[in-house]
Amino acid sequence: MKSNRLISLALLCGLILGQLASCGDESVSPESTTDAASGGETTQATEPAYEFSTAYSGSTFSILNAGDVYNMRAEIDREESTGESLNDAMYERCRTFEDRTGVLIEEHCEHVDTDLANYAMQTILSGEDLYDTIYMPARDLYKFTSEGMLYNLLDYDAFKFDEPWWLKSYNEANSIGGELYAAAGYSQLMIVDSIWCLFFNETMMTDLGLDMPYDLVREGNWTLDRLNEYISAGANLNGDDSFSNDDENGTCIYGLANYSSDKFLVGADEFIVEENGGKLEITAGSDRFYSLLDKMSTIFSESDGHAILHFPAWPATDDTPNSAVGLFEHSRALFLTAELSKTSRQRDKSYSYGIVPFPKYDESQESYHATSFYGTPCYSIPVTCADPERSAILGDALTYLSYEMVWPVYRNTTLEQKGLRNEDSIEMLDIIIKSAAPDLVLSYNIGSEMRTEVLNAVTEKTGNFASIYASYESQMKADLDKVNNNQ
Repeated sequence: MKSNRLISLALLCGLILGQLASCGDESVSPESTTDAASGGETTQATEPAYEFSTAYSGSTFSILNAGDVYNMRAEIDREESTGESLNDAMYERCRTFEDRTGVLIEEHCEHVDTDLANYAMQTILSGEDLYDTIYMPARDLYKFTSEGMLYNLLDYDAFKFDEPWWLKSYNEANSIGGELYAAAGYSQLMIVDSIWCLFFNETMMTDLGLDMPYDLVREGNWTLDRLNEYISAGANLNGDDSFSNDDENGTCIYGLANYSSDKFLVGADEFIVEENGGKLEITAGSDRFYSLLDKMSTIFSESDGHAILHFPAWPATDDTPNSAVGLFEHSRALFLTAELSKTSRQRDKSYSYGIVPFPKYDESQESYHATSFYGTPCYSIPVTCADPERSAILGDALTYLSYEMVWPVYRNTTLEQKGLRNEDSIEMLDIIIKSAAPDLVLSYNIGSEMRTEVLNAVTEKTGNFASIYASYESQMKADLDKVNNNQ
């Protein structure tokens, strides 16, 4: 169990006084305006500051959360200030929360892949009121909601889900039939770290005489076809026709080093399963779906150097030169699909890099789409919590402070390189995060096997997409009915 030292509120005030004076209050202070009726004197705008409740002063806010893993930051609190900007912002955020609410944070962390869901299940089944909130892994959500183990967060007005400290697109997609059991916001950085995007090597782009893709994104013209043009230009720069990834000292250069092809489906607005009218429905199997798979087949061809996949048989660590990340970091791939957390590996490299969202299907697609790691933990309240209203009030306050104190530091430092900020990529970061949504295929286990099979057919260029879908259709509908009947 990790818990904060029980220090007095007086000491807490002393620790954070400088922080509050310099930035904490700045974020919530109304802007000055000039009132003509008062002779031009400066007055304050009427927009109110965030109101922190002190009704629970002297109590403890118990959090069950994922531990830091896969180079992603899940843990909310930090033991101490270290001089590292993001660590210190997280530490000061928690001390500010404790000062303004009078409530001490106590955090217990488990591994998101091996222990968190099982441990959470045990605590709820025990009937004990152990945790005020559980950061529930997305893939385990249905396991808990189908058994009535979580409160509906939409029943509590204390959550300000329309405010910017919550990820609106993600939560809207995760809300089924007026019910939301796990919400994404800025209180826990893994929800941001785990969002997928496209990295690209700016230095290689310049050497190839290619325009940076930022303007294409801004214009709404960043599509699969345009991506294919770029990766075609980036492949095979060194004339190695083998495109072998077995030799760590290989010289061939790929257009794209890819971890996960399913993210291209999401980017092209093919989620397989979506909410409609309060129920889930299967959206795969349309002409557009098959056309998208054909487009992807054009891209994923190892033989011509367009793309190389990170197969499970490959070495698992990013530090391996012929892993997807390794190829990119050795300037052997123009593009890389990866989570935002991979930015931390790029800062000291010899090249400059940028990020863009996954491409659209075509220009007519209304917006870009992104998704996150299937185990991303989101804010939930277990039914064993004796006072869910309290958990809502404190959870919203913590998320608000995270947006004001932690998110600006994350946003401005994540994409720093060589002492400079990549302003174009910072703009792209905002687009990517605002478009993030959960992958309901994995949350509810509907269509995941079908999707895996069709993506294998994409990379193998077998083209039997319709027959694969047909073979899974009846099982998918049965799984869908099971979920919908539990709503």
